[in-house]
Amino acid sequence: MDISTLQDASPILRPTSISPLPTSGDTVPPVLHIKDVTYTVQEWEGPWWKGACFRKRRNKTVLNNISMSLKGGLITALIGSSGSGKTSLLDVIACRGEGQLAGQLYFRNQPCQQEVMKRHASYVMQADKLLPNLTVRETLTYTAYLKLPGNMSSADVESKVQEVIEQMGLRHVAGSRIGGQVTRGVSGGEKRRVTIAIQLLQDPEILLLDEPTSGLDSYTSRYLVMNLAELAHREGKIILLSIHQPRSDIFKILDEIAILTQGHLAYFGKTSGMVPYFSDIGYPCPRYSNPLDVYIDVSSVDRRNSRLEEVSQKRVDKIIGAYRDSSLYSDIKSSIRESLAQSPAGNRDSVGRRRGPRWFRVVKTLVSRMTLNLSRDKQGFLNRIVLMPAFVVFIAVFLGRLKNNQESIQDRAGLLYQSVSVPTHVAILNIVPLFPCIREVFYRECRDGLYSTTTFLAAYTIHMLPFSILASAIFSSFLYWAVGMSEDPDKFGMYVGVVCLLYFAGEFLTVANMGVFMDSQLVNNSTSLMFTASAVLSSGFLRAVPNMPEVFRYISYGMIHKYGSEIVAANEFSSLALTCEQNTKFVPCVFTNGSEYLNVAFPGAVDHIDRNFGILTGFSLSFVVLAYIAFKVRGIPNLH
Repeated sequence: MDISTLQDASPILRPTSISPLPTSGDTVPPVLHIKDVTYTVQEWEGPWWKGACFRKRRNKTVLNNISMSLKGGLITALIGSSGSGKTSLLDVIACRGEGQLAGQLYFRNQPCQQEVMKRHASYVMQADKLLPNLTVRETLTYTAYLKLPGNMSSADVESKVQEVIEQMGLRHVAGSRIGGQVTRGVSGGEKRRVTIAIQLLQDPEILLLDEPTSGLDSYTSRYLVMNLAELAHREGKIILLSIHQPRSDIFKILDEIAILTQGHLAYFGKTSGMVPYFSDIGYPCPRYSNPLDVYIDVSSVDRRNSRLEEVSQKRVDKIIGAYRDSSLYSDIKSSIRESLAQSPAGNRDSVGRRRGPRWFRVVKTLVSRMTLNLSRDKQGFLNRIVLMPAFVVFIAVFLGRLKNNQESIQDRAGLLYQSVSVPTHVAILNIVPLFPCIREVFYRECRDGLYSTTTFLAAYTIHMLPFSILASAIFSSFLYWAVGMSEDPDKFGMYVGVVCLLYFAGEFLTVANMGVFMDSQLVNNSTSLMFTASAVLSSGFLRAVPNMPEVFRYISYGMIHKYGSEIVAANEFSSLALTCEQNTKFVPCVFTNGSEYLNVAFPGAVDHIDRNFGILTGFSLSFVVLAYIAFKVRGIPNLH
């Protein structure tokens, strides 16, 4: 079917005929001035294995003396080859740059600060960071409760959600799940529109989009850009998007074009003036060619060999110089000076802080969203509850019922070793596949200023705690009574407490590593190694701690398994009567009761149960603090 036929058939596919709405009265269209912006970042010299953190760092100028004026009601595209500075310019405008900035940005003639941009601008990153098991409407509703003012009623929130669903043409998939790598959901273009709709909930005056058409087919890309153009024209928003490979039909939708090359502007102006401008400086557009492709090519450096690089670099330098000497550039500079000479436009409180929802509502929303997402993940939900109890079958079948003879000492030691090792490793197996999508949504929303790391970790703790307690209780109940451990109810309660604390510690040490490393396999390997070393060196079941070399004895005091092992060993072996069978050939009668074994392998364990519980609890809570530190030190990546 011809695209023109589709355009005639669907009213939402005709935004190109819509002109910017005229303003009247006190309504002043928003204007964003970018004045003489130069942006410099630091980068390491050479590969990481040559000097690691002691390598030299050099300054790299990624934007050089950029001046632009973006007006409300227009859609502007940033184009250019990879590395030209498109994403860096968006980061600078959004006040998310991490380098050194010279020059200034003004919104409504007031200097742009981070709080101003958080209030009036929204940034749509290239990747769609969404929870896979929520529907489109649920995704938008939960985000609305995080973004919108706390005094808005549920009806108002639902009305706003419905509004953005209509704006982005998502009504037909509002009840469909987002989907992920395993579960099929909405299409890539629809995910991208959901990501944009999330940013529209705040009703921003400036909408920044980094490669919104990346990974989409040609029709979906055109449809999306037409949606954005209609939004700009109808509501008077400033819309700036970067496009890597723009189609010729997208060229006709855009109002303004900015071409970047090596951090310099090669052109900024109306779409209709681009071909005449480049023709005047000696680069006409061949007939039947896409002007955007042509002028991205002529303003890019060809690095296939040194000769081509030299020739193309001279051409690019000529184009940059021609633009700096053009009337286009001088007119933009003059209009910015004249505008800034006037008083700030409008009487809006541009520097005021957006009054968001209260902390309790944010935490409640996050917990509810995490739980709903998990409940629809059949495999993840079942693993949370039954993965650790599943180990009971293997342990119980292997050991059988415990006896009270000399051979049972080794059986009990092996059982207790598994009791303290299984919870931490199961925690790793549970969280590694489940946490990355939660983390990525957190990164996006934290970048948007919706909540802090502390709030996120508090909500995650509330979310995971019931599952940790339930799984630990089931595992402990089945294993404890199946193999015939001590029948004292108090000792059983302490056993459950140790298992639960170790599971909690395992989960949050994994979260801490997730805050440092983005690669899930690396997190799995590193965390498993940490807990394996802790269990081997400090549990005392593989080798009695008093018999280890002195350096290992000191190291064991800093490992969590030492204290959990002492508690479960004291529980099981204290007051345990052991029989001695003189005719046993391989196992001599060494201990007549469990207390004698404790005096050799775990001296003082019975007297230190309360202390060890306190230290074990301290370890578990310290891993929560470690997770907080990891996320704060690592920072929030841009996720481009």
